[in-house]
Amino acid sequence: MRVGIVTKWIASGQAVVARQLRDALDELGHESFVLARPGSGPRAQKAASASAGEVDPVWDQPGITDASDHHVPLAEYEDWVRANALDVVLCDENYQFDEIHHLREQGVRTVGRFVWEYFGSEYVHAARTAFETIYSLTRCERERYAELGIESPYVQWGIHPELLEVEPERDRSLVRFYFPGGILGRRKPVGKAIKAFQRAAGDELRLLISAQVPRSDERLREAAESDPRIELALEDDPEDRHRARFASCDVCLAPSRWEGLGLPLYEATAFGLPIVTNDKPPMSEMVLDGRSGILVASEHNGEARSGIPAWDPDPGELTAAIERLGERDELERLREGVAELREQRAWRHTVAGLGELLG
Repeated sequence: MRVGIVTKWIASGQAVVARQLRDALDELGHESFVLARPGSGPRAQKAASASAGEVDPVWDQPGITDASDHHVPLAEYEDWVRANALDVVLCDENYQFDEIHHLREQGVRTVGRFVWEYFGSEYVHAARTAFETIYSLTRCERERYAELGIESPYVQWGIHPELLEVEPERDRSLVRFYFPGGILGRRKPVGKAIKAFQRAAGDELRLLISAQVPRSDERLREAAESDPRIELALEDDPEDRHRARFASCDVCLAPSRWEGLGLPLYEATAFGLPIVTNDKPPMSEMVLDGRSGILVASEHNGEARSGIPAWDPDPGELTAAIERLGERDELERLREGVAELREQRAWRHTVAGLGELLG
């Protein structure tokens, strides 16, 4: 089967999922082709500029066609489908319903996925018309779509084999917590995480905040200046450097008001790191509470754009979890549970699920 993937193709979560999907398609014996949409808005421009500064070889792949605009003209879709004789088009977070519907009318099978933080009831009719199948990568996503009247097959996302190739180098005299901040948007409660860490006792504790923000960010700079245990990593590193830094830590401190897929949770599990996060899905789908990590209570604080609830982690429980994992014996015990979770999320399950989705 010849499968087209419409996605961003710069350092972003969506592109990482697309790149790993290509590997799964290859395992299934399919050929894949990418239509790379430029990002939109200032965040995408920043990411594109960062990518242009140092070309990461992981993005240098065959079968990539660059679209002229984030809103891809219909003619470009048609030319791409025709040039590659595509049977199926896979889309991620693509709201170009009219264009996708046109491809479907031309006999191309259309399959899409959306992150629940953006997808609301106002999109249901157009999405169902455009896509033959709308699938989910988290169980909570699937449940929400069922409430909206969409039957959404579930493909369990797993740990890509490339993540398991990273060899962690850790300093056993320290316990390093890794906060995957990304662009530090609304869903990342970095302030609460910092306060919870500052209240935790332990000279051996360290907090590494990884984020794609200017070095002049006042919140982070002041936090690092006020507590020497806090470190900042604000570089846009290639994948191998990012992973090495992540894997050098001991715990993934990843509270979130909501998540789409939550790729850092999969990375942490691959690297053997217990996870501390909210007891809310989809974050809780990637933690065996008390066995591979610690789930903390949350309180409702507003909504995401689509109307799903936003959850703030309880600072006191965050502090208690940090101190608990600062104990080497407890840390090692939970690492055994991480190995169990890693098996549950083995990549072969994702490949099998994608095979069932494509039929």
